Amino acid sequence: MVMARKFTPENIERIRDWIAQGIGRDEIASRLHVSVGSLQVTCSRLGIGLRRQRSARVQPSIEHVRQGDHAVQAKLTLQLDTRNRQAAFDVLLRQDLLVRLALEASVRDLTVVDLIGKIVDQAMENGLVGKILGNRSSISPQD
Repeated sequence: MVMARKFTPENIERIRDWIAQGIGRDEIASRLHVSVGSLQVTCSRLGIGLRRQRSARVQPSIEHVRQGDHAVQAKLTLQLDTRNRQAAFDVLLRQDLLVRLALEASVRDLTVVDLIGKIVDQAMENGLVGKILGNRSSISPQD
């Protein structure tokens, strides 16, 4: 009797997609009809992390804050999604920083909003928020 392979290249790609969508290891194992342990071992061997990613996204609206006749800052709304919680924050950026971000975004073929979202996402994923803000403690990535 020939056993069907569960971890085909197509299924490995599906696993990566499901992780990116925030689907947990229990659900992924269920979809593939494998045990969670088998999924964990296989993903570990392939270098695929099964931890759920926190996601941060920046709302695509930029409001210029004026001082006299000049726009000196841009206000973005940062929407953070962690598990079943959401929080929104207004972020003020100096005009010179916004220009630098715009240049960086254009080099990477991204919008400024997408670039900021990626920066925040990476900072959270890598536990850098505390280091950036000079705090010793910070929220660490969890599954």
